[in-house]
Amino acid sequence: KNQFSASAFINYNAAVNFRNLAPSEIAKTEIYAKDANGNPFSPAWYNFNIRMSYQFNKQTLITTAWENITNQRYRPYSSGIVAAGSNWIISVRKGF
Repeated sequence: KNQFSASAFINYNAAVNFRNLAPSEIAKTEIYAKDANGNPFSPAWYNFNIRMSYQFNKQTLITTAWENITNQRYRPYSSGIVAAGSNWIISVRKGF
């Protein structure tokens, strides 16, 4: 039977101030923002996302998602990688 599902969700990461950074992170000044005293810290960030799926039959599922709808620039703590901006994903799954 045809089935539709949808979800909306928020990812949130609280700020990590200088005194709460792990000792191994303090030296990585190039991946962190600077506070008023020039010390590295990880700012808070959030993003909004939606996802929808439609199952046509037992073997075909189509999923689409819009991630980071507000196009926030963020970096997960300690990753050193700035996350992608707003992006759209479409997938088709056959024969599962």
